[in-house]
Amino acid sequence: MHDLQTLALRYSQIYLRFHRLLDRQMAAQGASLARTKMLHFIANNAPVRAADVAEWFNLAPRTVTQAVDTMERDGLVVRVPDPADRRAKRLDITEHGEHVLRQTEPLRRSLISQAFGLLTDAEIAQFARILDKMEQAIEEPAAEA
Repeated sequence: MHDLQTLALRYSQIYLRFHRLLDRQMAAQGASLARTKMLHFIANNAPVRAADVAEWFNLAPRTVTQAVDTMERDGLVVRVPDPADRRAKRLDITEHGEHVLRQTEPLRRSLISQAFGLLTDAEIAQFARILDKMEQAIEEPAAEA
């Protein structure tokens, strides 16, 4: 039986190793994991408010603004008018941004296959159930003693 502290540490280490490996592989292709994750979020939720991006990634609004400025400069995203508020802007992905995502997707899929490919269908289903339980536990307020 594993103690919970050791298990939590191993989970964190594997997660971080997974992301470092993916980031290195993407960097070799001229991409960035952080930028690609943000681009995926924008593509899947477009047109999206920068505040929604900041909330999803738990980032300061200024950090998101700087990242979006860079992605806009690089032609990956564009700011579009918000139909509900003339003063506000929303973010949308450009054709070039979609192209960048298509280029990095094989790298992401390959690493996911490497990490999870050794699991059986039953183990994957069990792992998904475990993750669901963990997610539910951290979303619910802790019971007061």
